[in-house]
Amino acid sequence: MKVYLNDPIALSALARLKAHVELTDRLDRPEELDAIIVRQQYCTADVIRRAKRCRLIQQHGTGLDRIDVKTAAACGIPVKNTPGTNSRSVAEYTVAMMLDLSRKVTEIDKKTRKGLLPRFGMAETVGCELTGKRLGLIGSGHIARDVAQICKDGFRMEVYCHSARRSDEDIRALGFIPASLSELFSSCDYVSIHCLLTPETRHLVGRACFEACNPRLILVNTARGGLVDEDALYEALTSGKLAAAGLDVFEQQPPSTDNPLLSLENFLAGMHVAGSTNEALERTGKAVVDSVFEALGIDG
Repeated sequence: MKVYLNDPIALSALARLKAHVELTDRLDRPEELDAIIVRQQYCTADVIRRAKRCRLIQQHGTGLDRIDVKTAAACGIPVKNTPGTNSRSVAEYTVAMMLDLSRKVTEIDKKTRKGLLPRFGMAETVGCELTGKRLGLIGSGHIARDVAQICKDGFRMEVYCHSARRSDEDIRALGFIPASLSELFSSCDYVSIHCLLTPETRHLVGRACFEACNPRLILVNTARGGLVDEDALYEALTSGKLAAAGLDVFEQQPPSTDNPLLSLENFLAGMHVAGSTNEALERTGKAVVDSVFEALGIDG
């Protein structure tokens, strides 16, 4: 049996696959494939329609925006992801970004290396604590709940949540305070994005949100780049409407070196690495291979 895999995965998972199936990194002959594993690649409608033998399209991770799910459903091909396998890693990275932007860790490091901080106690090095602040979550899945747990247990933060998928009653049952998008941006000190990218959520965070936000607010996005309108974000960061922001994901991956956000001191950039830890990759790789083997009837 032949399985498509073009991106690196945990070595233990790769070894299991190689022991039982033929791997290919070519997607130009999908009619030969029994399963498709997607991590960074796109699985288009054309590929899916031609994949007559395919018994599974497996996402390495949570987001399904790289797979034409509707076409797969129409063709009768199951699409699966690996919810929760990297949630703790993404949550820790999210909080790391919040801490970095609050205490200006990266900014101070850069200025220290350039000799731009000649003495102790300069005003530009003064940050703020997370302890006792208000956190706003956009989304309420595994990652959002892990971020909330870290922030509540570690920093005694009060957690608000906006979720299009849950009722206010369900949000309260999770231990969060329900809020609209505008309420998150106007009343919280931090907003962290953890929802899926869909046509409905593209540019969910844009000018309307930034017009509503308090000037102390720090925004972090470790979900998908298209959720944030980057032009509006730049305007908010340079106009003083928003204190700081960190993006681990951009609309264009990787971001162009002339992306204006990268020139700002109150902006922190990542490269879609929030879920990249040894532990998360092992968990995700195992879940991916287990799913593929189940679909193909392999005992391995």
